[in-house]
Amino acid sequence: MRNKTLLIILFALVAVNCQAQKHSAQKPIFGISMGANFSNLVGTDKIDDSKPRIGMCPGINVDIPLVYDAFLEIGAYYSQQGVTIKTDEMAKGMAREKVKIAKNVDYLQIPLFWKQSFGDIYTKIGPFASMALQASSDWRKDSIARDTMSRSRGSYNSFINKLRKYDVGAAFAIGYQTSISRSLDLYFDASYKIGFFSVEEKTDNQKKILRNQVFVVSVGVYFQKNRHSKTYRRR
Repeated sequence: MRNKTLLIILFALVAVNCQAQKHSAQKPIFGISMGANFSNLVGTDKIDDSKPRIGMCPGINVDIPLVYDAFLEIGAYYSQQGVTIKTDEMAKGMAREKVKIAKNVDYLQIPLFWKQSFGDIYTKIGPFASMALQASSDWRKDSIARDTMSRSRGSYNSFINKLRKYDVGAAFAIGYQTSISRSLDLYFDASYKIGFFSVEEKTDNQKKILRNQVFVVSVGVYFQKNRHSKTYRRR
């Protein structure tokens, strides 16, 4: 009898909780953001003397409430990625050559995150898909011999021709969100993204794997018409 009573109480509590969540369900919350990318290429083919490309990552996103303090976040971002490679070599004789190579790819990125709030702090984790919008690969060579310097420039069309048009990866982020008015929330977050596919398509003569790796620092606002922070942060 006691067990049946406990089960009835348990089911009642679950039903009350579900009903409360149903009544407190909020509409999707829209936001915009501007981020700074620090991107690089990593993989089996090590790139010496590489420096990250610093680019922009503007975007829009929407949070769909699931249960208390948990959301499904979908977004669309313009992500500038790539890498800069610098070399400094001794050529024949006493000449020195400095070469700078920039491999840049801009993507349209669509993430799908599970977003969990812990008070004013939140975390996000999930997959993303990217589609290449434009790419470039330029080089600049400075040759220095005694007191004479010459400069030449060009492009690597092979990188563009071998570029994979899409990428899929995973991302993790941690952030802070606070109210700035009755209808606006300001947020800051930092995220790490890693691609699963090589940036370049493989060929018989090219077996290297270079994947996108990006650190992002973002600031943005949420437009909260109905002020859902009571359930979002349990204040």
